[in-house]
Amino acid sequence: MMDYYQRLALLLTIFGARTQEVRLSTWDEWDFTSRRWTVPKQNSKTGEIIVRPIPQDVIPYLQTIKQETEKTGYVLGGIKASSSVSNRGRSFWKTLGHQSLWTFHDLRRTMATRMNDLRVPPHVVDHLLGHAIGGVSGVYNRSQYIPEKEEALEKWLDYLKIREFLLSDGIISD
Repeated sequence: MMDYYQRLALLLTIFGARTQEVRLSTWDEWDFTSRRWTVPKQNSKTGEIIVRPIPQDVIPYLQTIKQETEKTGYVLGGIKASSSVSNRGRSFWKTLGHQSLWTFHDLRRTMATRMNDLRVPPHVVDHLLGHAIGGVSGVYNRSQYIPEKEEALEKWLDYLKIREFLLSDGIISD
């Protein structure tokens, strides 16, 4: 099974989350029945709750992780210091043998750009990324855009070929 940083990188890629949101995530935030990951406000940079749909194809992967890490309470099996995760995130590109430097935060930028290329409306991308919504929309519009976020994540996972990746690496079985 994948190690802490591989799991972190994959969850960051799938959900467009901030590292602290995944690093501090506990299993009680993940509801496989309603297919929702609810990031509590104390783990959110904006101080607001973030609700993300969990794509159906990702649930078997998450359940496999849960079997290994549930006793700790944490999705990744424990908490590593923010500085350790940040340092590792700055060198992960080398670990993977990539030619160009990138960090974990760049995964969010890539997701935002590619989702907009896939014609996902910018406000849906912003909600998935957990951005603070400014102006009148931020004050009056309290929609979580769950159906729109589900559709956007399905497009994203199709683009990434996540199901094929999880199957080919034996992370999930058909």
